Amino acid sequence: MTKTDGQALAAKAIADRDATIPKEYLLPKSAYPLPKNRRGLLESSGIMKPRELEIVDLTMIPLAKAIADKKYTAVEVATAYCKAAAIAQQATNCVLELFQDEALAEAKKLDDYLEKNGKTVGPLHGVPISIKDHIRQKGHAAPCGFLYAVDQIAKEDSHLFKILREAGAVPYVRTINCQAVMHLECRSAWGETLNPWNTDLVPGGSTGGEGALIAMRASPLGVGSDIGGSVRSPAAACGIYSFKPSIGRVPNSGAETLSAAAGYEGIISTLGPMGRSVEDLELIMRIIADAKPWEEDPVLHVKPWREVKRTGKLRVGVLRDDGVVRPVGSINRALDYAVDKLKKDGNFEIVEYKPYKSEKSWDIITKLYFPDGGKLVYDSLKNAGEPADPMTDWIVGQGRNLDRDEIINLVAERDRYRKEVAAHWRKAGVDCVLSPVGPTPAPLPLTAKYWNYTSYWNLANYPAGVFPTGLFVDKSDQKDDLKPQNEQEKEVYSTYDPVKAEGAPLCLQVIGYIGHEEETLDGMKQIVDVVTK
Repeated sequence: MTKTDGQALAAKAIADRDATIPKEYLLPKSAYPLPKNRRGLLESSGIMKPRELEIVDLTMIPLAKAIADKKYTAVEVATAYCKAAAIAQQATNCVLELFQDEALAEAKKLDDYLEKNGKTVGPLHGVPISIKDHIRQKGHAAPCGFLYAVDQIAKEDSHLFKILREAGAVPYVRTINCQAVMHLECRSAWGETLNPWNTDLVPGGSTGGEGALIAMRASPLGVGSDIGGSVRSPAAACGIYSFKPSIGRVPNSGAETLSAAAGYEGIISTLGPMGRSVEDLELIMRIIADAKPWEEDPVLHVKPWREVKRTGKLRVGVLRDDGVVRPVGSINRALDYAVDKLKKDGNFEIVEYKPYKSEKSWDIITKLYFPDGGKLVYDSLKNAGEPADPMTDWIVGQGRNLDRDEIINLVAERDRYRKEVAAHWRKAGVDCVLSPVGPTPAPLPLTAKYWNYTSYWNLANYPAGVFPTGLFVDKSDQKDDLKPQNEQEKEVYSTYDPVKAEGAPLCLQVIGYIGHEEETLDGMKQIVDVVTK
């Protein structure tokens, strides 16, 4: 197709999406011009009733209990979240498709079941759930950020989606991710998704639509994927919670992207929950394990969810920088704040955790991302006359086309490196690591090019979660006087300005040992309980 064909296809895709927003949920003219911080639009728009605002203020677990206790019906909860999602879309451009009629029909079935049987169908009975673009849902498109796949309708639900639906979740919205699902920003043929705290900033990526939607309180629970930071970067940018498990705990079947060849396992994306509390993330991981997904998908580990029993203090390693790019002052302020609170609490043993060969990690993982030199990505773009986003060109350009022997040798190098990281971890003797999620808060568009605070743990295959500290970039944050030690720091520091980033949430990351999802989330809960008091 030609570029002109691509433009026409993009215009149609946007129009089709916009048509899914009910007219009665459109913002009034009086709402415009919209403020830079748009999180208050649910209240100020006048679209939502007080009871609906009460509903969307609840986190997932209390909401599920309120539905089970018949305080709210699943129908009124679904209605509230459809309204909120419509407002969030107009505020941030985060929605790929809203399907209110389908959601209300499903919610009605659940209400009828509860009324007839006196019990819920599962722990998520009536809880609305938002889903990232590429995670398949029967009867809906999963274009993976590519225009050419906009009309490719899924014939069945992805494995994870099926588990959540069987637990009682009600799907109502699908969210935007970036082109090719491989940026820490969120821009595609459907436009650019904005950060609801400060619309000059990006919402992270690739799961930026989920990040913006949840930050707007327009979803209690979202599901995304992470191959380099894609559920953690949006959580950090948008001030929410997220969790990336290690490979083999959550089923990926039916959530494949169109950026990598089927069967390629050099580096694997993992699906993970995004929400508004650690407890919500933990419950989702428990629900997944309780469904015994390994019985359907033999590539998964046979690992029922374990209860964590700790004795003694939680030993937390503090990673202040990765040895390549030092964080800017606002990130250091958040980390110092958290560490100080943990030390004063007395139930934590705090030690310094030294970085280990970060540059080597980036060199390996970027080669693993596109072993075909980006051919599959560029062919997909060409199929619809879709131009490559600058960030697509940038990330693809970090690697090159590899032959069979080079791929074999690179995977062997990956495995050797993972053993080295494990030895470094054991030597430190930590239960978990507390670190920045990136060297800056939410960045400006076209600048999110330093991934190694998140991608490092994808290559190592360690579970990691993100939480908001409750702090934000403010006018007291001065532009740093740090002198760049290398070209990476020079580029990062040149694009960060605390004045432009004012209002951005300050979040941190908790990392655990490979396969220890239970311990990681338990440690994260303990840290959050102290830091956010």
